[in-house]
Amino acid sequence: MALDIHRLDNHDHLFGIDDIKFKNLNDIFTAYKHWTGISINQYDDTRLTVGGQQTMIKIIDDYVKKTNLNQDKAKTTDILEFRGLLTYFINNNYDIEFFGD
Repeated sequence: MALDIHRLDNHDHLFGIDDIKFKNLNDIFTAYKHWTGISINQYDDTRLTVGGQQTMIKIIDDYVKKTNLNQDKAKTTDILEFRGLLTYFINNNYDIEFFGD
């Protein structure tokens, strides 16, 4: 597993991102690093507050506007699923943490 995502407050495991999904999300994570200076990678642990998740959603929305989503349906699905999860976490006020391998 490339990344495990946990709630920051109680360390409950929320979901995992395997190597394929990580590759499909890498453009989003790269843009996030450019916007914030915070790197999300397969080897380090990274915390993401609700505000950071909102920034990630803005990046995803910008990416969706600029990208032909028909070119890679699996990548599109992974990005939109990730956006849905972030929206859920924001709505429930969950800060999250990414644990790398």
